Amino acid sequence: MKNIAVFFGGVSVEHDVSVITGVLTLNSISKTYYNAIPVYVDSDGKWYTGEVLCDVDFYKSIDYKKIKPVTIVSGLNKLYTVKGRRLKELCTLSVGINCMHGERGEDGCLSGLLKMCGVPLASPDILSSAISMDKYVTKTVLKGIGVKTLPCVIFKDNNFEEIEEKLNYPVIVKPSKLGSSIGIKKATNREELKFAINYAKRFGEKIIVERCLENFTEINCAVYKGADGKIRTSECERPVGKDEILSFEDKYSCGGREFPANIPEEISGKIKTIAEKVYRELDFTGVIRIDFMISGKNVYLNEINSVPGSLAYYLFCDTLKEFSKMLTEMISLSEKNFAIDMTLQKKFNSSLLNITGGKSSKRL
Repeated sequence: MKNIAVFFGGVSVEHDVSVITGVLTLNSISKTYYNAIPVYVDSDGKWYTGEVLCDVDFYKSIDYKKIKPVTIVSGLNKLYTVKGRRLKELCTLSVGINCMHGERGEDGCLSGLLKMCGVPLASPDILSSAISMDKYVTKTVLKGIGVKTLPCVIFKDNNFEEIEEKLNYPVIVKPSKLGSSIGIKKATNREELKFAINYAKRFGEKIIVERCLENFTEINCAVYKGADGKIRTSECERPVGKDEILSFEDKYSCGGREFPANIPEEISGKIKTIAEKVYRELDFTGVIRIDFMISGKNVYLNEINSVPGSLAYYLFCDTLKEFSKMLTEMISLSEKNFAIDMTLQKKFNSSLLNITGGKSSKRL
């Protein structure tokens, strides 16, 4: 039976959200075809596995005696247990699924590590993950493919005059490499702007200040590619919160949602078209969720979540059984893509290293 490693947790303020996503995914993988292997990354960055990690209640008071430290080694698609200085092979990994929100997971680090180990990934790859993680880079790339976003300025060298000149108040201040509405504040004057920037700096070094769109509706749309290679978009969802800006609590505990969103069919169709275009042009794999803002007939892409909460299954599936089928599709496609990649020539025989003397190095 194929071993599917699910990576979750991580050194990030989104650690707890990632645990929920990871446990849900672990318990939804088809037991008929696969053996789901939990790889939990704790808040200190250490990796563990064990059956108890499939129970969300375990994380209320983690007993490290019940789980085993694990690691992987570059060039080998194996998972190893760690005991002192010794490694013992635990299993061969057929596919990995990234459920690790935030930095070191969602930003492409995990994708790169698994690629070095030859483990197919049923999640976004290095480039698309990195682009999505940095909101300023996201806007820059999206501009290149003709997708509308709100203007923003990177905060640096106390450039308050530049921010006020280019954006005017009110503005939204946020860490450029963070999600889940953590570190975000609205500012209506310079005093509030300074406070918001100092607050955002607690969560990230790179800060962006964005024009605040007032009287808008936030809309989410998820996208993934099935085993047949066809891109599928979900119906649009409108998250509902108590405040103007959706908070962490609105997203994960006390907020609601309107699904499908009560918006004009023309706008819904436009959002789906943009979502599919972004997925295709940025060469995504796995499932992503894109957050939009609409004002009148204008549609602005707000951000791309390359590891969406609960893998956005609720936008595609009515039941966890359907989610299991969706995961099977993504796993199957990742194996197909990996097999194709393995047919490509990886070696090139040259005489370069046979050249003796110092002249060859001077020509490089």
